[in-house]
Amino acid sequence: MNSVFEQSYKDIEYIIIDGGSTDGSKDFIESKKESLYYWVSEKDGGIYDAMNKGIDQATGNYLLFLNSGDWLVDKLVVEKFVNLKPIEDIVYGDPLVRNGSKWKRKSMPKEMNAVIALTNTLNHQAIFYSSNLTSDNFRYNTSYKVISDWIFTNDAIILKNGTTRYIDLLVSCFENPGISSDFSLRNKERKRYLKENFDPMFLNLLKEYKLIRNQHNSLKNSFLVRIMVKMLQKKGQFIQYFKK
Repeated sequence: MNSVFEQSYKDIEYIIIDGGSTDGSKDFIESKKESLYYWVSEKDGGIYDAMNKGIDQATGNYLLFLNSGDWLVDKLVVEKFVNLKPIEDIVYGDPLVRNGSKWKRKSMPKEMNAVIALTNTLNHQAIFYSSNLTSDNFRYNTSYKVISDWIFTNDAIILKNGTTRYIDLLVSCFENPGISSDFSLRNKERKRYLKENFDPMFLNLLKEYKLIRNQHNSLKNSFLVRIMVKMLQKKGQFIQYFKK
């Protein structure tokens, strides 16, 4: 909450949807209500139901979701975003992710299309969604328990032909594990989503693409390949020097 209150850009509708907490969170939220656009504390149908409730209350141009345990990296995040004059449906930067005691910047894909969307995960804590996407009651699918944020982004890009833009900006911090760290359930839900929405021939091509990409990444990260690249680079520098 403090990371939002401290933002240098002040034209923010800060909306808090609390699931009926009994650990003192509700009292703390209520003590800050003068700084909030809207808040509620009540039982809900889970995290995606809560996010839908937030969408229902929002009237701003862009939406950014911070879940429990997430925070904006510094006080200039929203100001920097606004200064980039965004017009796209999905504008995304990079998150900082903590595993154990280490923080690491997680680099998001610099380009986006249907195949990249389906084979990657854009962390929603670093995505600004245009409110144009939700004006027709487009919402998170609450029948999924752990991947509805992935589906929401995919559907916005693939089914709604949403425009995208990567920005070189660290947006938020979040800690693993999150709700999507249940890999068994996540994989089960992804298979269901893909089977229900895409042609089997396309899915076979998608599998082949993922296999080739993994092989490429494995080769690119190979110790021997990196040594060869360095040797070739040095050889190229030597030849360039010799020509001079």
